[in-house]
Amino acid sequence: MATTAVLALIVVVVGLASLQPKSRPQSVNELPVARFVYDADNLTVVFDALSSNDPDGSIANCSWTFGDETGAFGNVTRHVYAKDGSYKVALTVTDDKGGKNSTRKDLTVSMKVAPVEEKKPVANIEYEVDKLTVKVSGAESRAPEGGSIATYSWVFGDGATATGVTAKHTYAASGSYVITLTVTDDKGATNSISVTVDVKTSPTPPPPPPPPPHQLGPPGLLHAIEIHKEKADRNSGLQHSLDTLQQNLEKWLDKHASPP
Repeated sequence: MATTAVLALIVVVVGLASLQPKSRPQSVNELPVARFVYDADNLTVVFDALSSNDPDGSIANCSWTFGDETGAFGNVTRHVYAKDGSYKVALTVTDDKGGKNSTRKDLTVSMKVAPVEEKKPVANIEYEVDKLTVKVSGAESRAPEGGSIATYSWVFGDGATATGVTAKHTYAASGSYVITLTVTDDKGATNSISVTVDVKTSPTPPPPPPPPPHQLGPPGLLHAIEIHKEKADRNSGLQHSLDTLQQNLEKWLDKHASPP
C-alpha cells in the first residue's frame, strides 16, 4: 500500500512538471553582408563599404586589409600604394550583435605617366609689297631649344609655291592673297603661319589739265593763271601772285614766239 502511494505521488509531480511553460529559444543572429566599391586614381584608391548591410541590425565596424601588409578601419577609407601592382583587398564587416562576414576583390594600380607634349617650331613671316611683287622671309622662325629649322615651304595663294628662307613672287593681278609658311625642324616637327597681303598696280597719274581755250603757253602755267584769276576776285592778296604768273607767261611767249 505504501508503494502504491509513492508511485501515485511521482506521477502527479511528473504531470505537474509537464504543465510548466517552456522557455523560448534564443533568436539566431543573421550575419551582415559585406560589399564595397573602389575608385583608383594612379596609386591612390578610395574604398567605400556603404553598400554593406545587416538584415537584422546594423553595421558596427568595417575592417580593411589592402594586400600590401597595411589596413584600416571605417566604412570609407583612402589608401595610397607605394608602387604599381596587383593587390588582394579584403573587407570584414561586424554587426551590432558581433556577427562577421567578409568579401575580397583583386585590385590593380599603376602610376600613369602624362604623355610628353611634342615641341613644335615657331613659324614667322616678314614681307614687303611692291606693286604686284611680294618678298617674304621666314628668317625669324625658331626651332625648339637645341634644334634648327630644316625646311621652309611657301604657298602664295594663287597656286604658286616656293622653298627657302626667303622667296619672291609676282602676282598676275591685283587682289588679296593668303601666304602660308610651313617650317619643319631637324626632328621632323612642323608648324605653319599665314598672312594676308594686298597687291595692286601703281595708279596711272592723272593727265595735266588742258590749257584754257584760244591761249598759248605751258598748260600748267595757264591753268594756274586761270585759278588765280578766279580766286583773286575773292582774295585781293592773290593779285601779286597772279601778276607774277602773267609775267612768267609773257616771258615764255617772248621766248617761244615764232620768228618774223
